[in-house]
Amino acid sequence: MRGEDAPAPFERPLYNPPTHPLSFLEMSVATAPVSPPPPPPVIPPAKPLDYNPLHLDYHAPMPRPKVRGLAIDGHTHLLAARHAETYFAASRHYGFEAIITQTPLEEALTLARRWGERMHFVTIPQWTNPSIDDWLRRLEAFYNLGSRMIKFHMAPGTMAARKLRLDAPELRPVIREAVARNMILMSHVGDPDGWYAGKYANAAKYGTREEHYRMWENVMDEYRDRPWLGAHMGGNPENLPRLQDLLDRFPNLSLDCSATKWVVRELSVRRDAAREFFIRNADRIIFGTDQVTSDDRGFDFLASRFWAHRKVWETAYIGPVPIVDPDMPADNQPIMRGLALPDDVLQKLYHDNAVKLLGRVGATIGPN
Repeated sequence: MRGEDAPAPFERPLYNPPTHPLSFLEMSVATAPVSPPPPPPVIPPAKPLDYNPLHLDYHAPMPRPKVRGLAIDGHTHLLAARHAETYFAASRHYGFEAIITQTPLEEALTLARRWGERMHFVTIPQWTNPSIDDWLRRLEAFYNLGSRMIKFHMAPGTMAARKLRLDAPELRPVIREAVARNMILMSHVGDPDGWYAGKYANAAKYGTREEHYRMWENVMDEYRDRPWLGAHMGGNPENLPRLQDLLDRFPNLSLDCSATKWVVRELSVRRDAAREFFIRNADRIIFGTDQVTSDDRGFDFLASRFWAHRKVWETAYIGPVPIVDPDMPADNQPIMRGLALPDDVLQKLYHDNAVKLLGRVGATIGPN
């Protein structure tokens, strides 16, 4: 459905935000798409030597982060309700009690029944069939569940496969509807530098990083009054000056520090500049892991990501990373260099910034 065929966006949301997502459970079911659940994404099998080559005891006692309030994992992919017990066992062991999650709509209702107050759902399409009509229906259903954030996955490979860009006219009805409903706009733009030099080297097919960032900036400029979240350090942790320029020019932009292997690798390489960047922009960065759950990703797999994040943000640890990085040669794996961020920066990173961002659109997370 193209922009000119789309219904006019609402001037205000159809529904008042629920105090608890279950108060809108029946309405969400009524408005949810009736298509069968999508097949699970293809995820490489979890191999212990990939997530614990150092043979760490991930069950060893771990002090909570020095945070007032709940520590929040602001970027997760809890893909199925059956994964929640294991996910929360690992996250709580490492001190994280609440999540902002990109969960399929078909699984969100079940999760909301038990874990709703500790979750904020991000509106996402059905990735295997991302039609605009279906996306709009899912937007309304997620909104009825309390979602006030929508994700646009615009990595180079995604845009090439789906033939849909962030600035495409076909996508405008979805963006307009999200804006009309006062939602946070979230995007994944950009990927590791090594991918641009390798699997995205065909610029005629995938475009260039510069093209992708012009696209993102043009759309952000059009919606300057909207809060915007740039996933994975804005998709370019290799270039902190670029990120600083974006933050300086777009005051409503925040970043999350998710994508464990990528972010740990690149920020460790430029440790001192990264520490300065996090302190300078302490009010603009949200913690996230980018955990993607699956049936064979048990406690230790999930714990490895939390272990790495807490080490890199909270300590001055210098040493090997307990996760094999497939983007690096086996004999030249990354060395972590912890940023040892001050306590006041960690408070904002782990809690305050996520709460404030959601609060801008009238949303909360955690027990009231």
